[in-house]
Amino acid sequence: MNSNLNLNNNNIKQAFNQLSLVSKADIIVPELTVVTTSLLRFEEKRERYIWVHPEEIFFVISSDHYIKALIQSGNQKKWMTRHCTIKELLTTLPAENFIRLNKFYLLNRNHYSGIDEREKMLYLLNDFSVPVPHRISRFIIEMIKK
Repeated sequence: MNSNLNLNNNNIKQAFNQLSLVSKADIIVPELTVVTTSLLRFEEKRERYIWVHPEEIFFVISSDHYIKALIQSGNQKKWMTRHCTIKELLTTLPAENFIRLNKFYLLNRNHYSGIDEREKMLYLLNDFSVPVPHRISRFIIEMIKK
């Protein structure tokens, strides 16, 4: 029984020595890729979900760990909720279309029409407006006007 133990220890030593001879260039590590979905799930009503494309999202308001999003649903716009933060949502959205206005708001640039800073109103295409009572920096306002 002792000889089997020694034999196994010798096999282990040989395998370990062979591993130490392998150079770092010989080790292949697969790269991690982030998989994004083309559809996002939002809750329209309690226990009633709708899947939408990111381009159907107009505007997002944050409220703790929930977001409220203005979404095109058929011929009408609806406010829907999702359990996540704006930061988490931004990782799934195309960066070229969406801009974070401040810690509470996210805007799809493709649906932006204008902003009235005095009235604190953000205008979207198709004559839809959203009140924005929280401050938006001058830099961000200039960036979305371009």
